[in-house]
Amino acid sequence: MLDKALKGGKKYWTLVIILAAMSGVGVLTYLQQLKYGLGITGMSRDVSWGFYISQFTFLVGVAASAVMLVIPYYLHHFKKFSKIVILGEFLAVAAVTMCMLFIFVDMGQPMRIMNVFLYPTPNSILFWDATVLSGYLLLNITIGWATLHAEKRGTAPASWVKPLIYLSIPWAVSIHTVTAFLYAGLPGRHFWLTAIMAARFLASAFSGGPALLIILALIVRKNTKFDPGKEPIQAVAKIVTYAMIANVFFILLEIFT
Repeated sequence: MLDKALKGGKKYWTLVIILAAMSGVGVLTYLQQLKYGLGITGMSRDVSWGFYISQFTFLVGVAASAVMLVIPYYLHHFKKFSKIVILGEFLAVAAVTMCMLFIFVDMGQPMRIMNVFLYPTPNSILFWDATVLSGYLLLNITIGWATLHAEKRGTAPASWVKPLIYLSIPWAVSIHTVTAFLYAGLPGRHFWLTAIMAARFLASAFSGGPALLIILALIVRKNTKFDPGKEPIQAVAKIVTYAMIANVFFILLEIFT
């Protein structure tokens, strides 16, 4: 199926070239950071979080939001999600991959990220974050690939996929919960020391991630033969609305307290 990535029209290859150029700029910039250190980013002891961590947090939410499609489709048998759930799963793969790359560059030296796995420390939130992200990436690659093959054949996914699907639901919740603990577990950053942080992260993820998926679905429908369907897109829009209401409610609770 990878051969499909090498086929496309003029618009497709223009997009590929633009993305490759942006990636090239990113690699060159990272090489500069590798040479001069993290000081080149403007971060310091007082400014410990920057663009890397903010994008990492957003993309973890995008990845976790795939569960908002998985639950209706696989648990409640909402079959009209059959195509858009594939988009959601592969969007999660792309988002988790970028999350791990942001962790990689934020660590400063490449060997530091290896030490997370070579010398695991269960009392470290970063260790658990790297573990749940790696597991979620493997789950979504496997589930997405099997689901896409089944969709092309016009059959149901293989029976061995279902246990992985059920496992991915709590796993999706765990990746953003652990990310929230990264913030809420640092006594030196008092703004984030709140018990509702994980719930807020999940509510914002379940509104922001599906909203991005709607944009992606509309672009794909307009420029390719893959049509996720109008009704599924409208259903996802309702999910975004309810999740945003919950997110705003949590924000108001924090303002009051």
